Amino acid sequence: MESISSLNIKGLPKIYFGAGKFSELHTIIPSFGRNVLIIIGGESLKKSGRFKVLALQLNQAQIKYKVVSVWDEPTTEGIDAIASEFRKMPVNVVVAIGGGSVIDFGKAVSAMLVADGSVKNYLEGVGTKKPSGTKIPFIAVPTTAGTGSEVTKNAVVCDRKEGYKKSLRHDAYTPDVALVDPELTLTLPRHITIACGLDAVSQLIESYTSINVDVSTDSLALKALLGASESLLPLALGQSNDISLRSKMSYAALVSGIKFSRSGLGAVHGIAGPVGGLFPIPHGIACGKLLFPVMTFVIKKIVDEKNIAAQKRFADIGKIFTGEAGGDDIFYCETQISKTKCIEICKSNNPAISGGYNNNNDDDYTRGCKQFLSTLDKWTRTLKLPQLSRFGMTAAHMEKAIALADSKNSPAILSKEEMKVILEVVR
Repeated sequence: MESISSLNIKGLPKIYFGAGKFSELHTIIPSFGRNVLIIIGGESLKKSGRFKVLALQLNQAQIKYKVVSVWDEPTTEGIDAIASEFRKMPVNVVVAIGGGSVIDFGKAVSAMLVADGSVKNYLEGVGTKKPSGTKIPFIAVPTTAGTGSEVTKNAVVCDRKEGYKKSLRHDAYTPDVALVDPELTLTLPRHITIACGLDAVSQLIESYTSINVDVSTDSLALKALLGASESLLPLALGQSNDISLRSKMSYAALVSGIKFSRSGLGAVHGIAGPVGGLFPIPHGIACGKLLFPVMTFVIKKIVDEKNIAAQKRFADIGKIFTGEAGGDDIFYCETQISKTKCIEICKSNNPAISGGYNNNNDDDYTRGCKQFLSTLDKWTRTLKLPQLSRFGMTAAHMEKAIALADSKNSPAILSKEEMKVILEVVR
């Protein structure tokens, strides 16, 4: 076990997790007041009949509510408009029911209802004001399994005109309540299930291998990664109505938020963030597409640098992914990106990370790293993720993204040239 040199544990929401928990929402709201602003996304909640039941329950409990529907990622304009409309109205609690974007919308609105001016003023790297931490009480109810936003202290806000995604962040912006009901994800379309699942997996991997890792949550993360590895492909390939698989993925998303908010994220998100700020692409698809090539570079570097501590962490995940009964020791890098510079860089003078063979003399850590990369490659090939150009990514976007990207918290820092190679692979 790694020694613990320091530890900071900050508050979590009160978490309600389990199939059927949505039916308890109307009993939780009154503890904050009887004037509710409900933010929802899309029409699925209404079409399923769940919102009709909730509305009836709220009416019977004499709870007044207003409903706002949002249709896109949280933008500075959208947040400002909602906050401006409801600032002078009695709002005791904000409830966001939807995917990560809807929850981030609600999180930002709950903060801006008691703040002055535009949300731009409080965004990291953009604004000149520090968030006060004051907010209207906030309840997060995810209907997807991916972002973990229901347990995090930041809301990711987009400004398409300026071409950025930045965070509104304060410890106090963590939701007061997170109600996670896997039944709400049963009707998710395949493409959303995949995108969200890949986001959760990326967050778990990057936070578990972060140079700032919080070891107190390691066991949670490994259990969540096991559940995600058991459920991602079956859900994508047809078992979408399996509540056990949905529960595993919802748990993985929840834990990913807990883990990365304490450990940080790495190069995958350091590149995916700028990419998503420049053109509309599902965040999870960007992360999923980047995951294999980014991790190929990272592992090549930590092997070159003999970074045993980092190799061990990737090996931990590799063993989880393969069940460690020997596992699949074939490294598939060649089949995935053999026509790019990436494979040359990954294989050059580096027998520990070369592909296409079984090496019974590998040490446990090298073997685990191979198992890790093999699993990522298998997922990428099985899911057939589209190239980013399908979403409108151009060479100009790529250059801008590289300029803005970073690999902080990663156990290996990627150069701008390496980022360019990676984006050439996925574009």
